[in-house]
Amino acid sequence: MGAFVVFRQEEPGGAFVHCGSVDAPDMELACQYARDIFSRREDAQRLWVAPQEAIREVADGDLLRPALDRTYRLGRGYRVTVEKRRRIKARIAARAEAEQGEAV
Repeated sequence: MGAFVVFRQEEPGGAFVHCGSVDAPDMELACQYARDIFSRREDAQRLWVAPQEAIREVADGDLLRPALDRTYRLGRGYRVTVEKRRRIKARIAARAEAEQGEAV
């Protein structure tokens, strides 16, 4: 008996989501068990069934988080940049007003 991991796609073109695992003696029965358990009411478009030994975990911090700062690629990095620009524009406007007040 072996453990098989099951992923389900609920909508055509949608992402596959881990939905559980089944114990079965071979791949054919694992697919049948997965269908019976995780797609009873036809709520799945497709199932992926894989032996648990085939799943590999990647937990290397150096590989997942490179040393280079690339936050500008993320949405939150863009929001920070927009906020910095807004503050700079406000400072420039305040200086321009102060200079106009001194010139008069």
